[in-house]
Amino acid sequence: MPVRDVVYPLRGRDDLFGGLRAVAGSAVLVRGTEGLGKSALLTALRATVGVRLVGVRGLRVESALPYGALHRMFGAPVSSGAEARDRLGAVSAPTICWVDDAQWVDPESLAALGFAARRLVGAPVGMVLASRSGSDEFDSVELAPLTDSAADQVLRDRGVPAGVRPQLVELGEGNPADLVALAASLTPAQAAGREPVSPILRERLPRYAAELDAMRFDERLRFLAACMDFSARKATWYAAASPADRRAAHARLASAEEGPDALWHRAMATAIPSEPLADALAAAPAVDHAAAARQLERAAALTADPSTRAARLLSAADAAWQAGRPGWARLLLSRVDAEPGAVALLHGEIELRDGDPAVATHELGTAAELLPDPAAALLLAGEARRLGGDLSGYRALARTVPAGDGLAFAHFRGLTSVYAGRHGDAVAPLKEAVARGMAGTDVAGAVWAAEAAFARGHAERAHEYAAAAVSRARLGSRHAELPWALVYLSLSAIALDRLPCARAASRDGLRAPHNLRMEHLTLLGLAAALLGDRAPELDEAAEGITERGLGRPAAVAAWANACLDLAEDRPDDALSRLEDLASGVSGDQPVIRVLATPQLVEAAVCSGRPERALAALEVFDRWTLAGAEPCWLALSHRCHALTAPDPAVAERRFRLAIEAHRRAGGAVELARTRFAYATLLRRHRRTRDARDQFRDALRGFENVGAARFAERARAGLRATGETVDAPHRSLAGLTPQQDAITRLVAAGETNKEIARRLVISHRTVDHHLRNIFTALGVRSRVELARRVAAGE
Repeated sequence: MPVRDVVYPLRGRDDLFGGLRAVAGSAVLVRGTEGLGKSALLTALRATVGVRLVGVRGLRVESALPYGALHRMFGAPVSSGAEARDRLGAVSAPTICWVDDAQWVDPESLAALGFAARRLVGAPVGMVLASRSGSDEFDSVELAPLTDSAADQVLRDRGVPAGVRPQLVELGEGNPADLVALAASLTPAQAAGREPVSPILRERLPRYAAELDAMRFDERLRFLAACMDFSARKATWYAAASPADRRAAHARLASAEEGPDALWHRAMATAIPSEPLADALAAAPAVDHAAAARQLERAAALTADPSTRAARLLSAADAAWQAGRPGWARLLLSRVDAEPGAVALLHGEIELRDGDPAVATHELGTAAELLPDPAAALLLAGEARRLGGDLSGYRALARTVPAGDGLAFAHFRGLTSVYAGRHGDAVAPLKEAVARGMAGTDVAGAVWAAEAAFARGHAERAHEYAAAAVSRARLGSRHAELPWALVYLSLSAIALDRLPCARAASRDGLRAPHNLRMEHLTLLGLAAALLGDRAPELDEAAEGITERGLGRPAAVAAWANACLDLAEDRPDDALSRLEDLASGVSGDQPVIRVLATPQLVEAAVCSGRPERALAALEVFDRWTLAGAEPCWLALSHRCHALTAPDPAVAERRFRLAIEAHRRAGGAVELARTRFAYATLLRRHRRTRDARDQFRDALRGFENVGAARFAERARAGLRATGETVDAPHRSLAGLTPQQDAITRLVAAGETNKEIARRLVISHRTVDHHLRNIFTALGVRSRVELARRVAAGE
């Protein structure tokens, strides 16, 4: 039985494809460079059901044969535009006349088709041409490169793992053909992230080499000079050139450039080692980390001394890592033949953020054995253990940390005490870890301090130290460490009920290596879920989490999904999900488990099984009392109010919770506590008191944009006998991004166009539009446009 080729969906061209399908009575030429998907568009168009097809593909060998293309299109000689018009005008059924590779159609055929196209008005015929160049005969539309989200989907369709896709998206530069070729060229080791991805499209090398050979020498050098940026296509052209041509192109650029760029081109034009040139290039200032990596890599190639060459390669690898190029960094590290401890440390950090936590643990353990000061390697190895949820491995690692007065010993001792429930024993070492972490100026020290403060229950201080880490990363240009610092800034903001701050931090952290990106996606999902909304980021993270076995983001995702279960009145599902989290289904994540306790208590109470949350609440109370911060105390009081069998005790606890919420300043949790309190009062027939609490809860939910919870509060108010008007829904109640999307919809832009303009995915636009429709009480884009036009 013959095997059919897989037919992949067309990605990123929905709007254009829809327009081409409605082209009857007119003509359009789709213009774009090689590989952008012009032929794929025509292929999809030809698959349209119920449409007659007539068309031709341009042939380079017949480009000088008058009317040759028309002869092949109609199967008979055609020698004028009038004849072409008559043949097309004679059809009665809907017809698409298509021309692919129109840049190679002979001028006579193209002019005849243009003549016919201008006379198609009212006919059931539409004409679509695809060409690398424009034509005066036809109205044309420029085919733009794919957006990053569409490029990612192209790779996802072809089974490319999530961890590798960002590298290929960058290399492909939105060119579908290049993306497909990169996906097809991946080796198993590259797909698994164990080897760097090659930008060279090797199957094209012979063709590109032949085309370069056919160029004049000056033309070839000018062309190669434009092929030195980072993309698969340009890298392949560069690789197809001879070494002599590459050096000549660099020599030409060296004479035209100034400063470090001229120096780098001089170095690339040199065929033999040169210590003076290597020293000058290594010491030259660089405009960014990518330029620094490029300069140091070439300096290493021109360096004869092995130890100096290794040091420069190691520095180049660090610069590539800071530039957000983990594949390049791994490749550079593979060429370092000295300093194994430093190599293992950097490789372990890259694996921790962008690879397999188990590999990271191994590499960082090796670094700890080889380096004179193992502290940095041990702390990162501990982070790798906790990321994967391996708490027993973390405890075993803690026993190997040399005793002393350093940051690593204090941090490990404090966290292991907290995880064991010995909060009193944790106070002194965690306090020391904070002091030592904040004493320096490095990013990691401030992150370790934030984590230590969080473990003590000091969310406010943890937020302060995480903000310091973010500042250090930005001021010190430690770009690879910025998303890590933003994780703790976002998590502490969520703990403090500052959801806008958490969303801002995690959106800022999305341009991150794979594992950190997964953390930020789940934190965005959690921030939305706490307001009762499902964020598309939560679904996006699912595959990447599973691929790498990332326990911490898996636990945050479980927490977020449990919040959604509660918002959608599915407490049994929420309870089951949170009990799985507590039992370590995603690995042991004690911090997330404790933070999710309020939702566990709510789920247990709402499902009629409060006793199943009592053990978790006891752990939560110990942590709460250790930190004694209002945000934790408020949640503890609410949990005890929900589980109290005595209504008087429950009421007292609710009042204490509301007072603590006010001190903490958390609007969302205060509204949730008021709603729970109002529900208790209504259950005990204290209608007037319940009405006051429902009213305050409603105001709070409306202020933070929690539409689902606000509707529940309105229902509660109605149940107490109060008439509740439909909410006043004005544009002023939208978030800045929702407002921007609303106005672009009113201007007639499609979701795809809005996504490109705002540099977000189309799924995010869809998600925001659903929330906008709910918030404004509209049902269609037309109605939304009317609201904007009315100036509301």
